[in-house]
Amino acid sequence: MNKKILMELSLKRTLTCIILTVLTSLTTRAQTLCVIDGIPLPDSLLHVTINEMRSDSAKQIVAHRLGLIAPYAIESIQTFSADEQIKQGKNITFCKPPKDIIIMRTNSLAELQWVINGKLKKPRKKLTIIDYKLSPQRITEALPRGIKPTDILSADILTYINDPRMEKHPTIVIKTKHTAPSKNKRH
Repeated sequence: MNKKILMELSLKRTLTCIILTVLTSLTTRAQTLCVIDGIPLPDSLLHVTINEMRSDSAKQIVAHRLGLIAPYAIESIQTFSADEQIKQGKNITFCKPPKDIIIMRTNSLAELQWVINGKLKKPRKKLTIIDYKLSPQRITEALPRGIKPTDILSADILTYINDPRMEKHPTIVIKTKHTAPSKNKRH
C-alpha cells in the first residue's frame, strides 16, 4: 500500500516538473540557434548573439566561450535571420522558431588526434572536439581498430587554445591495459 502511494506521489511530482518545464519553455523568448558542423549546440555549451557573430572578433568569441578550440580552427561563421529564411521559402521547420540562425564550420584543426600508448593512431572515423563535447560516448565508436573500450585505463583530452603554434590539434591521449608486443624482443 505504501509503495503505491509513494509511486503516485513520484508520478505527480514528475508530471508537475514536466508541465512547468513545458510552460517555461513556451513563455521564454526565442534564442539564437547555433549549428557547428551540422550539429545544433545547446545554449549551455555556447550562447552567443547575432551581433557578436557579425563582429570582426566572432571567431575569438566562439573560441573563448567554448573553451575547446582555437579561433583559427573555425573556418567560417554565417548568420541568418530565421524569419528571413522562412519567408524565402527555405525548407526549414522548427517546433519553436529561433530568433536567429548561426552556422559555423570548423576546419581540420578541430579534429581530434589520437595518441594511444604514446603512439599516434588513426581513428576508425573522424571525431571533432565539438562531437566529443556533445557526446563523449562517440569516442568508443571512433576508437582505432584493435582497441576495445574495456581495454582503456585512462583517457585525457588535451586542448591547445593558447598555444601559438597553429598546427596543434586537440588530442585524446589513451592508455590501455595491453600494449602491442615489441618486435625486437631479446631473450
